[in-house]
Amino acid sequence: MYFFLSMAVTGRYILTVMAYDRYVAVCNPLRYAAIMTKKVCILLVVAAWFFGFVTLLPALSLAVPLAFCGPNRVQHVFCDHSSVVRLACGNTTVNTVVALSAAMIVLIGTLCLILTSYISIGKAVHGMGRAEKIKAFATCASHMIVVCISYVSATCVYISYRVATFSPDARMIVAVLYSVLTPLLNPIIYSLRNKELWEALTRALCKHAAKPTSNRKTIPSVS
Repeated sequence: MYFFLSMAVTGRYILTVMAYDRYVAVCNPLRYAAIMTKKVCILLVVAAWFFGFVTLLPALSLAVPLAFCGPNRVQHVFCDHSSVVRLACGNTTVNTVVALSAAMIVLIGTLCLILTSYISIGKAVHGMGRAEKIKAFATCASHMIVVCISYVSATCVYISYRVATFSPDARMIVAVLYSVLTPLLNPIIYSLRNKELWEALTRALCKHAAKPTSNRKTIPSVS
């Protein structure tokens, strides 16, 4: 549970770092190489992994000593923290508050930083020409798609635990979208701007669409 959720949280922090990278690329293109140096990139990635593995420690450390003496079936596709804590026999109010606080820090905190970056990008793009706007949109499109899928599905999962009438089956479907589909789509979405990929797809489609031509022999005319 710890490693699964920590890597999920790390993914949110990495999306935040990527939003900052887009902000620098669009708003300060001439200074991009000077700002996003190799050292800065390594520090940002290390910070994302560090906070990803530290943020969940309080909630998970409180879940370890809980007593489980009742049902042992987790209503989820994996050992999610909220689903496991619900099976505990004792009072889990503190666990719920701490876990909800960590979730709000991860979801709302990172989302606010991402929105701040895109608001700044929107203000900078507003005064650009058509060609610059298209280039800026192409730079940010893949990241925005991943952010929307990731945060909408994660928010639905956490809200579903607070709604008594929410179907557990629907929650599990959303959880699959949140935990499996988003990482699966990431390589495809981020490859949309890869010219080599588009050229390979174009060649493959043209090859299948092209009809084989028959070899025609020229018959000499007889006078």
